[in-house]
Amino acid sequence: MKKILIRLSIFIVGSGLLGALVVALVIAYFSFGLPKISTLADYNPPIPSQIMARDGTVLTEIGKETRYIAKMDEIPKRVINAFLSAEDDNFYEHKGVDYLGVMRAFIANLRAGKVVQGGSTITQQVAKSLLLSRERSISRKIKDFLLAQRIEEKFTKEEILFLYLNQVYLGGGYYGVKAAFKGYFGKELTEASIAESAIVAGLLVAPGRYSPYINPQYAKKRQSYVLGRMYATGKITEKEYNEALAEKIKFRIKKGGEFKAGYLTDWVRQRIVEEVGNDKFLTDGFKVVTTIDFELQQVAEKEVYKGVKEIDKRQGFKGPLRNIETEEKVKELLLKQRKDLHEEKSTYFTLKDDLSRLYESEISEEITEKREKHTLAFFEKLRSKRYYPGNIKEDPILDMLSDDKMYEAVVRRVDNRSRIVYVSFAGLNGFIPYEGFRWAHERNISEERQYYPYVTRPSTILKAGDVIQVSIVSKSTGIERHIWRGYQANFKKSRDYDLVKNEKYIHFLLDQEPEAEGALVSLDPKTGELIALVGGADFEKSQFDRAIQSHRQPGSSFKPILFAAGLENGFTPASTLMDSPEALGGVDSSLNWKPRNYDGKFKGPMTFRNSLETSRNIPTIRLASDIGVEKITEFTKRIGFKAKLDQDLSLALGSFGVTLMDIVATYAIFPNGGKIVRPKSIISVVDRYGKNYEISEHNEEKVTEEQAEVKEEEAKEILENNTLGTEAESEEDKVEVNPYHLALGGDQVYDPRLAYIMTNLLRGVVQNGTGRRVKDVSAFIGGKTGTTNNYVDAWFLGFSSNIVTGVWTGFDNNKTLGWGETGAKSALPIWKEFMRAGIKKKGEYDYQAPLGVVNVLIDKQTGKLAGGSGQGNFLETFVEGTEPGSKVVEDVEKLKSDNNTQFLEEDDYYNNQ
Repeated sequence: MKKILIRLSIFIVGSGLLGALVVALVIAYFSFGLPKISTLADYNPPIPSQIMARDGTVLTEIGKETRYIAKMDEIPKRVINAFLSAEDDNFYEHKGVDYLGVMRAFIANLRAGKVVQGGSTITQQVAKSLLLSRERSISRKIKDFLLAQRIEEKFTKEEILFLYLNQVYLGGGYYGVKAAFKGYFGKELTEASIAESAIVAGLLVAPGRYSPYINPQYAKKRQSYVLGRMYATGKITEKEYNEALAEKIKFRIKKGGEFKAGYLTDWVRQRIVEEVGNDKFLTDGFKVVTTIDFELQQVAEKEVYKGVKEIDKRQGFKGPLRNIETEEKVKELLLKQRKDLHEEKSTYFTLKDDLSRLYESEISEEITEKREKHTLAFFEKLRSKRYYPGNIKEDPILDMLSDDKMYEAVVRRVDNRSRIVYVSFAGLNGFIPYEGFRWAHERNISEERQYYPYVTRPSTILKAGDVIQVSIVSKSTGIERHIWRGYQANFKKSRDYDLVKNEKYIHFLLDQEPEAEGALVSLDPKTGELIALVGGADFEKSQFDRAIQSHRQPGSSFKPILFAAGLENGFTPASTLMDSPEALGGVDSSLNWKPRNYDGKFKGPMTFRNSLETSRNIPTIRLASDIGVEKITEFTKRIGFKAKLDQDLSLALGSFGVTLMDIVATYAIFPNGGKIVRPKSIISVVDRYGKNYEISEHNEEKVTEEQAEVKEEEAKEILENNTLGTEAESEEDKVEVNPYHLALGGDQVYDPRLAYIMTNLLRGVVQNGTGRRVKDVSAFIGGKTGTTNNYVDAWFLGFSSNIVTGVWTGFDNNKTLGWGETGAKSALPIWKEFMRAGIKKKGEYDYQAPLGVVNVLIDKQTGKLAGGSGQGNFLETFVEGTEPGSKVVEDVEKLKSDNNTQFLEEDDYYNNQ
């Protein structure tokens, strides 16, 4: 017996020791995989990154989790109490695991036959969320338990609550209480009510099931449970409990994620992600400040969209979207439009007693009744079927309409005699006058000249029941002055005149979604900082960035760059260029091609200035021929023009591809005194820890060590073999130095005197040439149009002292914009309105002449010194020593051509086309 007791004792002790060893090993094993968190400094949950405009406007917020860290002193007691009541009454008593709570939850769930109460403590929930795993297993439970114990050892209760209230997932993509209250109610934590706190605290156990957006009935029940627990534990009074149950909570309506300045924002995002990695960007709370002026960015987007719509209208009408045959279906559509507009304009909703939604803005039965009475009264008094009723002034929908949006309206009545189309949208009535639909001719886009008369009979394009797109001119106006003037007298004699003239309508225009595209780039010529960037008409429809990714032929907009090279190679603003019919050989003598001017005419000898102002092609090619393709290519490389030029004379007319960004940056050299301009879009990039990041803005070629060594050896060899300046040097070996290159170096890539002359020449284009439609914007702006063959691309690029802006319009598939769609017609109007706003905000001043330039009075047509006070006299600017009459100037009367050049008479030229 004694032996049995001894053996039993040994077995028990051994089993205990073995059990303890197993437990120790299990704890040790699972402890290795636990997250390291010994101080609050170790707590770095994922937080979203923001990209902002210069003024702090948030352009986008991107992250894996929507979370904003809230300090404990930011979180009201009522919010904390709601979570404690819902999740862990004994939080301040237990040491991480509440064994009694587990038993209580087990019994409650057993009685209910389903899970109605959890047994996990807040500490365990923190542990669970930090493990970043959703698996349900014994090993997971062990880890929860161990980490909860460790957390209790390392942190105070307040610190555990801090981790909990910032870490937990509360549905809707919101992590932590601060994000949840902003997301669900549009409120800061300090504004939270007891009722709202109970709703959010109730979400934690099952965010999808208890979401007020998805299952309002379950959300309400869960809120009642939490409020009951708060009352039962003495955290709120009976009065507060009843008031919270009765409170009508305003739930924020979730709108689509905003992505302001889409093209610029996405471009910036892509480059930062490339630099720091996508995961890091989505979790480390980067604050990115861009150079964009958000106010002008909005103007740019508006004007680009408006401009391409105008182009699209000139191309013709696409026709109605569809036709609705029955009045019943028309009424259904109008009612739906009204409901949708109310919802769109609402920022929140509440729950009715039956738990259906009541929006901030709802259809009013009183207004509906007034509208119906007004319509019936109108038709009872109406003698003819020509007219349609207007609107009542009390209708709240009128204030919800936007002037810069398009709407789908239904055609109600078409009257050819008064040239009016009556339409309805969302139960509101309006009209489209003659001026609003006359553009809607047959759609036929061709580079051949076509004539389409105005549409005078609206019945030829529209009929009752047609659904069309319209935009708003005025929300409330009388119809009398909009009736066609040829019918005005008949209208005034009409028996319905007194009835109709007092009606108030919405003044609409017939509209349609554009197919053409446009892009705009604007920057500061001194800093290179982007002011605005638009890569297309609508970022939501197409993310392809036409300002940066698209290489298009610049056409005549390249001429200023070529003429700038001309000034550097012996030409002056008064030099003579010939505009005559001819064929020029390219660099390859086997290539012969026959350029022509836009108007097909020839003007004979012209000055350098006049050739640029009137954008003549033949003088431009003669200029390129005289300079030489090699020199032009070298020049463009030096000034930072990144396009790959064709190695023949076709480059003179912009036959190559270039991005809008690159050509705008090159134009900026002129108002920047000849200094290179490097576009800059980012001011700062800082992560959550305050670390600054340098994001490369320029794709400059990197030189490897091997390449550097080779270049160094080549340089040594050149120096060793150099005899320049020695007695052995012959006159023939002397290298002629271009005097305009002497001041170059570093960022100075073009002589400042010539840059000043170029600003003068391009101001002449605006004052007297192809850009004269913008001269009313300012006396100091310069610019140039550009149009490619068959009207495929249309450009306008120009500058003031503080802003350089370029606009491109065209189709992505390189089809024609249609006959006559030149840079002056298609791109210039967009540029003009943007620059008007830009100059108003940024200011401007005249350009300061550098040392070494002189102003001389010349005859503008001949370029020679003025002989008197004739009308053709013009004060021209020259580099000192190159002005007419100077001893050192060599006046260029005509250009030299190579042996392959043919000179043809005008008739021969056209016979050889």
